Parts: sequence; C-alpha cells; structure tokens
Amino acid sequence: MPSKFTTFVGLLSLFTTLIVLVGWIIGLTTMQRVMPGVVTMKANSAICFVLLGGILLLQNERQNLQQIPRILLILVTFIAGTTLLEYHLNFNAGIDELLFTDPESVSLRFPYPGRMAYNTALSLTLLGFGLLGLHIAAIKAVCQYALHAATVLAGVAIMGYVYGVSMLYSFAYVSSMAIHAALLVFLISIAAARFNPHLGVARLFMAQGVGNKMARRHFTTLMLVLLVFGSLRIQSERYHLLPPEIGISMLAISLLLTSLVMIWITANWLNKLDSERSTAELEIRDLNAALKTKVEKTEADYQSLIEHASDAIYLLNLAGDFMQVNNSTCQLTGYSRQQLLELNISALLKIDMLEDHTLQLAGIEPGRSVMVERRFIPKNGNAVDVEMNLKRIVDDRILVIARDITERKRLEYELENSAQKYKLLFESNPVPLLIVGKEDLVVVAANDAAANLYGYAPQEFQQMDIKKMSPGALGEKIVNSNRVFVEDAADFGLIEHLKKDGTRILVNIIAQDITLEGKSARLCSISDVTEKLRAQRQLLATEANLQTILNNTDSAYALLNADLDVVEYNNKDVIFAQNEFNFQPAKGKIFDLMPSEKRVKFLSHTNEVFQGNAIRYELNYTGADARATCYSVRMFPIAGKDAQILGLVLSIINITDRKVAEEDLKDAYHSISTHIGKIREMAWKQSHLIRSPLANLMGLFPMIKEDPSDRLLLGYAETELERMNQILWEMAEGATSSPSDEAYIGDILV
Repeated sequence: MPSKFTTFVGLLSLFTTLIVLVGWIIGLTTMQRVMPGVVTMKANSAICFVLLGGILLLQNERQNLQQIPRILLILVTFIAGTTLLEYHLNFNAGIDELLFTDPESVSLRFPYPGRMAYNTALSLTLLGFGLLGLHIAAIKAVCQYALHAATVLAGVAIMGYVYGVSMLYSFAYVSSMAIHAALLVFLISIAAARFNPHLGVARLFMAQGVGNKMARRHFTTLMLVLLVFGSLRIQSERYHLLPPEIGISMLAISLLLTSLVMIWITANWLNKLDSERSTAELEIRDLNAALKTKVEKTEADYQSLIEHASDAIYLLNLAGDFMQVNNSTCQLTGYSRQQLLELNISALLKIDMLEDHTLQLAGIEPGRSVMVERRFIPKNGNAVDVEMNLKRIVDDRILVIARDITERKRLEYELENSAQKYKLLFESNPVPLLIVGKEDLVVVAANDAAANLYGYAPQEFQQMDIKKMSPGALGEKIVNSNRVFVEDAADFGLIEHLKKDGTRILVNIIAQDITLEGKSARLCSISDVTEKLRAQRQLLATEANLQTILNNTDSAYALLNADLDVVEYNNKDVIFAQNEFNFQPAKGKIFDLMPSEKRVKFLSHTNEVFQGNAIRYELNYTGADARATCYSVRMFPIAGKDAQILGLVLSIINITDRKVAEEDLKDAYHSISTHIGKIREMAWKQSHLIRSPLANLMGLFPMIKEDPSDRLLLGYAETELERMNQILWEMAEGATSSPSDEAYIGDILV
C-alpha cells in the first residue's frame, strides 16, 4: 500500500485537476485557474496530473512498477515529450487542442492555444522518465535526480509567484507554468523521490541519523523564513511601505533573529541529545560492569557445568585440533587433557569411516547444529560408537557434544532384530492372527494366514471394521467384549464369522490386549474349528455305529494297554469274561484270572504282538459243566505315530459249533469216499460182467422175434438171464450191510 503522504498527494492531484477538467468541459475559466489572476492550467496538463495522481494511488512504494502504472507513465511522458518537441522544432503535433478548444485568442502572450507551458512540459517529462526508471537498477540513480530536477523547477516557479518575478515561472518563454501546476509538480516529485529513499537528496532528508534530522528541521524552517521574509520585503518595496534601506535592514535583522532562534533550538536539542547520550553511556557502563560480573559468574558456572557434564564436550578449530576438553572427554577417550590438546580429532576416528564419511568441519554453517555418528578409537583400542552434535560458534571454532551410544546401539540392534523376529513370527505364523484397534474396532494388521482364512487380500484387511466379519448380534457382542481389558490371554470360545464370499465358519478366538504405537489394541489368535467340529460329529457318529456293530457281533473284542489292562470292550466280551473267568472287564486284569498253565503261553503271544506281529491261534476251555468249548483268538498290535506299540486288540470267537460241524464233515467225507469206492466196483462189474449176458440177450432177441416158438433160443435166453441175476446178487452181497449203505444201495438199485 502507498504511504499516507503519497496517498494524500495522489488524491490532491486528482481532486485539483478534475476541477480543472470540469472547467474545460463547461468552459468556466475560473475553475481552470483555481486562483483568480493566475494562469490557467491547460487541458493536456490536467490530464497528465490526473494520470500521475492515479499512478501514486496504484503503485506500491516497495514493489516494482506494475503494468497499468507503467502504461499511464508512458502516456504522460509521450504527451509532455511531444510538447517539448513542438517548442524546440517549432511545429504543431495536433495534441494541444485535441480534446478541448482553447478560447484564448492567439497573441504574443499566447502564441500556441491549448499548449502547456514549456517548464510544465519539461517537469512532466522529468516526472515520467524518473518514475519509469525508479526500479531499474542501472538507471534508477539518474531517474532519482530527474525527479529532483522537477522539484527544483517547480520550487523556482513557486518562488516566482511568491516574489512576483514572472521570469521564474515563465522560464524565458512566453507561456507560464500555472501556480497549481507548479505546486502539484513539487509535491508529486517529492512523493516519487520517496520510492527510493536511499538515493539522491531524498537520502539526506529521509535517513534517521542526527544530521538527517537537523536537515529536515532546518531546511523546512529556512525555506519558510526566506519565502515569508523575502515576500514581505518585496511587498513593502512594491507598495512603498518602507524605504529600501530600512526594508533591507529589517530583512537582515529578521534573518539574524530567525537564525539565532534556530541555533538556540538546535543547541538545546543537541544538548538534550548529548545529555541523553551521557546518561545512556553511564547506564551502559553500569550495565557492562554488571554484565561482566554476571558473565564471569556465568563463565565459571559454565566451566563447572562443562567439567561435570556426563557428555564429552570439547572445542575444535576448523583443522580438527582439540582446543578445550572436559573430564568426560578424557574418560571417553582414555587420554589425559594435555594429550588430547596435542591431538587432532581424526586420530580418534576409525579410518574406514573417515574414508566413507569425511568430517568437513569447514562446511558447517555458522549457528547451525549438525548431528553425526562416528566410531571412536580410545587409547585402549576398543572402538565405541559416539553421537556427535557439532555447532560452529564465534572465532570459527566448533563446539562438539559427544555421547557414548555403544550400549544404545546394541539395544537398538537387539530391538531391531527383535522387531524383525516378531514381525516375521507374526507374518509367517501359520495360525491366523489379527491386531484390532480397541477404540474403532478397525483391523490394524493381519498376517497371510488370516487373509487366506477369510479370503481377503492383506491390503483389504487394513482399516476394515471387524464387525463386518460377525453377523447379526455377534457384532454387538464383540463391541461389548472389546470394552473389557484383557491383561492375560483369554479364550473367547466359539464365534461364528463370515468369510469374504459369505461362507459362515466357526472360529475359536484367544485374545489379549496390547499397546501398539501408543494405542490400545487387541491381538487375536483365530482357529478355524469348522472342519474339526464336523469331523468330531462324524467321529461320534462313526463311533456310535461301530459300538452298535461291535455290540451286535458274535465276536468278543477287548482293547488292552501295554500293562494288559482292559481299556475298552463290547457286550460279547462281557459275556465271555463272565462265562469263562467270572470276571468283569472293567474291574481287573484278564491276566490275573487265567490259569497258571495258560499264562506262559498268553505272555508269549502278547510279547510277539508287542513286537509288531499279528497272531492267531485256537484254544479250548473246559467249563464248570465239564463241557469243552473251543475259541479262536486273534491279537493285533496298536501303534502310535512313532511306531511305538501302545496296546493290542484281542478278538475271541466261540468256534465250538464250527469244530463239531468240521468233525461231522470229516465223517461224512469218509463215508462218501467208501461209497464212491463201492460204486466204482459196481460200475466195473456193470461194465464187464453184466455186459456179456446182456450182449448175448441183445443178440438172441432179434432171432426170437423171427421165431418166438424156437425153444432152443428161449433156453439160451433164460440161461443168460439167470447168469445176469447171479451177477447182480453177487454185487449186492459184496456191498456193506449198514442201514445207510443199504439205503444208499437201495437208492442206486432203484
């Protein structure tokens, strides 16, 4: 924003020249003159002052010239410069009466109607050039003095009006600069010179030194005194109020008295400044003394603080030589103070670190701290990690605060390894794991096993609401359970969850509250027990079916452990144990109830089974009713995953009926074999003995048919029949006489 003075000058210029332009528009010369009896301001001059006033209001004193003010200045410079060329080259460019016609008739006093005065055009040209180049470094000094030249021209014109000397405001030309034009040029040039207060005469009046303050005071006063007293002197002579000698004497006396008053005021002002300076010097001297005492005490405290500091503190020059060290530095390095003051810092640094990271002390900016880590090699040769804070202070010295961080580095290394291990344990764990924020129930982290279980990608799990995995009222149950602090791992039982594809699964959750990155969270271990529960139900059903089968079979089954205790049995086994041993399987060992003669054999069998072999044998038991019972016994080993024999399965089947049937089958087989032998003998006789008479009979029958009355043929036939009958009876007499044989033979004969 422009300063108040610049704003005032801009507004004054706009207000004054707008009145003039209104006068030109309505043709009222009184408004063009502003003051009666003075020269009118030409329309082109008024337009230039309107533009300059706008420039002062638009342009910031601390910024470069903006686009619109630059265009306006070029227009002002063009109008004023063209007018100057018209005077020097004696031509009419047609701009004098371009907008308004000057009513003044052409005369020796006004030879150029509508044209601004020569000194007005020159002043406006200087203002335009000066303002255009104020922010151009190469010419801004020249432009500043151009503005001062405009100030001088305007000041001379003003003094001409004050003293009534027309030559000062007509500038040896016929046309004259209007008084209000001179005042505006004077103020605008001063306001424009303030844009560069460090250049030209503006520096003399705008700086803040004592001489600058005196210049501002005296120049303003002298200018007013000279104008007032000079005007009075001229007016007194013009109107013959005083003789010339008395007027000159009065002017000299007035100037002398005014100078005396100015000197008196200036002396008092300087004395006051000197008194204030002396007082300030005394105060500064006292402050310096107190400050010196305080500094000495502070330095002593500082030295004590440095000497007793736990960190190593030392000063280096830019070459790296030790200049001052404290006791902790000696303890850290193992060198004495005198030894350190003779060393360079590079002697304590590890060589390989110097090669990779050169210590550039000269490159440290003054006042800036630099934090680095280095490895020191103390006098004992055991390297230590050191954190160094370097700061460049006065006299190009380097203040270093070093701290042994060997233990911290070790802990950081262990912590990093521990973090990596826990991260690996979490991410690579085959058990699904989730970390859920307790406040918002959002998944903070999930391992691959959890992602695979629920069907989500790991990145999809991030920031997912855990309630989305719990249908219905279970979500509210999770919210309520999350409000309870779980210090130790707790089993939350079976909970139904939803997978990404909508499949419902039963999971068992074991959770514990933890603190993760400063926030409360809950670590959840999730086990999918859906298949396990389904398998358990199937196993129970299978076990029930197996029990049904075992309890309804004819075989007795018993499960024995390695100590031959009965572990499991079926109903048939209970019946067998009660019948044979009067023994309840659940109340003792079967081995203790065996007869002594059978124990040895049973032990040999069980030993063979415990070696991994399956065996089968038969045995007979004689009951209390002296009835012999035959059993088939089978033993199978039961082995664990490591092939260790844990017990055996004993299967006992009553095969008494089968044995009896086998004996009957043997007797029947013997009888059948005997019958088959006799049948073979009969078949031989049939094929050999019976065939002869039978063949004879077959030969006689055709002849008998021809002559049935032939007794000889009939006799032969009768003889052959008797012989066949005799053979059949002999066959019957050779067969067994048992009823079954007779029945069998009878069946054959029939």
